[in-house]
Formats: sequence, C-alpha cells, structure tokens
Amino acid sequence: MKQTTMDPFDVPEAQPFILEGSNVGFLFFHGFTSTPQSVREVAQHVHSMSGVTVHCPLLVGHGKTPSALAQTGHRDWVASAEAALETLSSQCDRIIVGGLSLGATLSLNLAARMPSKIHGVVSINGSTGLYRPEVVAPLYDTDGQDFVAGIGSDIAQPGMSEICYGQIPRETLRERFLLTNTTGALLPLIQQPVLILQSRRDNVVDPDNGHRIATLVGSADIQLRWLERSYHVATLDYDRVLIATRIADFLNLSSR
Repeated sequence: MKQTTMDPFDVPEAQPFILEGSNVGFLFFHGFTSTPQSVREVAQHVHSMSGVTVHCPLLVGHGKTPSALAQTGHRDWVASAEAALETLSSQCDRIIVGGLSLGATLSLNLAARMPSKIHGVVSINGSTGLYRPEVVAPLYDTDGQDFVAGIGSDIAQPGMSEICYGQIPRETLRERFLLTNTTGALLPLIQQPVLILQSRRDNVVDPDNGHRIATLVGSADIQLRWLERSYHVATLDYDRVLIATRIADFLNLSSR
C-alpha cells in the first residue's frame, strides 16, 4: 500500500481566520516561517475577553514550503500585511495591530507609516535590528548554502510546538534583516499607544529589543511588560494567557 505524507500546514489550526466582534479590530500577525497556529489560542482568548473583531492572516510565502518563502521578500511581506489591514479596515472603525516576532516588526512598521489607520500597536518579542556580528556576517557569504536550519518552536513549556518551516531560505534572512533594521529606524514616527511584551529569555530575538522599542518610539503612552516564563514563541508558552489578558486590557483602553 502506498503511504502518503500529511502536509503539516494542511490543518485548520494553521489557516488564516477572522473572529467577528465589535467595530474595533485587532490585526494579529504570526512570525517568520510560521502560521496563524502560533497566535491562534491567544487570539481566541483576546476575542472572548474583549469582544473585538480579530483577524489573523497568513503572510505571503508562509504555510506552504520553504521554496515558496524563497520567492518572497520584505516588500511582499509588507504588502501582505497592508492587504490584511485593508480587509479589517473595511469591517472596523478602529484598528490595533500586533504580532509575534516578525509579525510585531510588521505591526510597528505599519503603525509608523500609516498613523491615520492604526490606533495602537502590540509588539510581542519584536525584532527591530539588534543582531550579533556573527549572525550578520554569514548573510553575505557568496558560497553559503541556499537553506539554513529553522528557528521555530523556541518554547519553554514541554509538549508545545509551533507549525513552521524546518528550513529557511538564506536569501530571506537578508530580507528580514533589511525589514527589521528599516523598522527600527521608523520607530520615532510611532505616536500611537504601544504595548511591548518581551520575554526575559529569548533564543531567537535579542530581549534588548524591548528596551529599544520603548526608548525610541515617539509615543507618550508606552507599556513595557516582561514575560518571565516564556521563550521566543511566547504565544504558545507558559505566559500565553497572561499575554491575552494584557492585550485585551490594552484593546479596551485603545478603543475609547
């Protein structure tokens, strides 16, 4: 009998979704190489606690294969985020954007460039351009491998895992580097309320990004909250209910 291999991305948890609610919308982005599965549980808790409309899209190049991701770059990811913003804006009067990791970077990027459309921003372990030299140098090797090992499932809680690519196209790491550094330069333009949720221990993104965002944004309304028990994929980790509660409280304040 011929055996078939199940596509790990062909499951309901990894698909984009909208949770209908009030005329306040929360646009919630997953991270690099991941899917909405990584933020789904937090999104559901936020929806039940706040009653807002929650939209979790699937970023272009994700949820398929690493080769599909290799066909995209930072402009495509930004365009994908902007399209999701337009979708939610057609349903809601006020929009708060947020995300995990690269999803947080995209949220900060949108908030800086589209202040009239966005009324608040949530960053969960967002990256804004803090890299160690030994991480950056290989990005420009001309003889490097086309794919490198994945960075998913950095989670402290046993038994929890993230649906994500096991390999990353090296070209897209350069694209991510450009997007994160560009967004870091845009931080002073952000005037909206900002909620920063940062893991003390993060094996993917430098935790000092939390301080950097809090210091550089132009907003007068900044909350920096440390996550003491979770690693990078905090939305699937020990602090996931705390994260949902913090976001729901922030949405309630931002929607007034």
